[in-house]
Amino acid sequence: MNESPTFFIIAGTVILILMSFSVILFVVFYQRKQLTIEIEQQKELQELENKMQRKLLENSLDVQELERRRIAKDLHDEVGAILSAAKMGFNELSKKIKGVQEYESSVSNTKSLIDESISLVRSISKDLVPRTLEGFGLISAIDEFISKIHKATHIQFEFNNKGLNENERFKPNVELALFRVLQELTNNTIKHAEANEIKIELAYADDSLIFNFIDNGKGFDFEQKMNDPKLGLGLRNIQSRLTVIDADLKIISNPVSGTQTKIIIKNPK
Repeated sequence: MNESPTFFIIAGTVILILMSFSVILFVVFYQRKQLTIEIEQQKELQELENKMQRKLLENSLDVQELERRRIAKDLHDEVGAILSAAKMGFNELSKKIKGVQEYESSVSNTKSLIDESISLVRSISKDLVPRTLEGFGLISAIDEFISKIHKATHIQFEFNNKGLNENERFKPNVELALFRVLQELTNNTIKHAEANEIKIELAYADDSLIFNFIDNGKGFDFEQKMNDPKLGLGLRNIQSRLTVIDADLKIISNPVSGTQTKIIIKNPK
């Protein structure tokens, strides 16, 4: 039985449609696959870029700390030694002119200046390299720091720690980063907030270290500060240090009630 030409035409058309549909499906599948590959590649490149940026940032902070140590050593070993020698020489000189009334006032003032210089060099050297932090941990270092700031500024501090003991230790980079952030926050508060009370909270729960810094001074516009290359330097320094240790940062600031800075560090030990 001979098949009509119409049948072949219909059959051929169906085959062409099926082939065209298959080609379209293949093209769509291929494009989707290519898009998926490109997205994955972009993610990998972004992750690599983030890792590189973090590593560069970490190296930059390490260089800063090394430079701090070098300066602290130079201050202690060289400037401190020169001042101590000057004090010894001055003490010998003051013995020779002792009793000469016209010089007594100058001698006393000069001796006070030398003592103050020696004390200042020691203080700067200690601030550059927080020995208490290295030797005794974060809580002891915070206690010492706020005691010193209170004496110098009369700002009232309240420091509470929950779930921690005085000898609790964390990763060295975590302790150092958080201590430097505390210094920066305190410095910003003194310079700009005009606060007279600072509350510090440190807690450890669910494998996370939680740090709260609250002042009762003048608040600020966070976005405006961050977009200002001059005013936002301190905040950017804080963000840089916290990025290296994978910490979350949240700042809530109000012109009336002050500023709260909350930092959460996962797996700090």
